[in-house]
Amino acid sequence: MTEAQRAGFSRCNNATLRRAARRLGRFYDDALAPSGLKGTQFGLLF
Repeated sequence: MTEAQRAGFSRCNNATLRRAARRLGRFYDDALAPSGLKGTQFGLLF
């Protein structure tokens, strides 16, 4: 595998991981919405 191929593969994985993290964050925000909290705020409680 060439250096250029490795860089393209890494960027693709990075984008996929970031997209999944945003989806998971929205999922938690939706689940916590009735309490008026966001996922980032909930983490501060513990």
